[in-house]
Amino acid sequence: MIPKKVSMEALTASDRQALDSLMAQLRKLYTERLRQVILYGHKSRGERGSDLDILVVIEGVTDRFVEMTRIHRITGPITVDEDILITAIPVDAAYLEQHRETSFFAGILQEGITL
Repeated sequence: MIPKKVSMEALTASDRQALDSLMAQLRKLYTERLRQVILYGHKSRGERGSDLDILVVIEGVTDRFVEMTRIHRITGPITVDEDILITAIPVDAAYLEQHRETSFFAGILQEGITL
């Protein structure tokens, strides 16, 4: 069964504010390297929950831990300001393309909302 996707309008105002802030800062940080940002998990299915699960697709990732640190510097203050935990996973665009059929990525690509 294909999970139901919701629209951005179904998210709370606080969720949307957090995502808008996240997107603005990711665009500034990665500029043309930012390929896609996907909200997935319970929020993308319209289920209740207190966190935002995000996949950040970046061109040319050489060290995921460096990118996780860079993204955490963005998500940390948003988490405090909006009182919403943001869990963001960076992935290289080429890696995602090669592994898009795995259960983890296939689920995200199927149920996720592209921001």
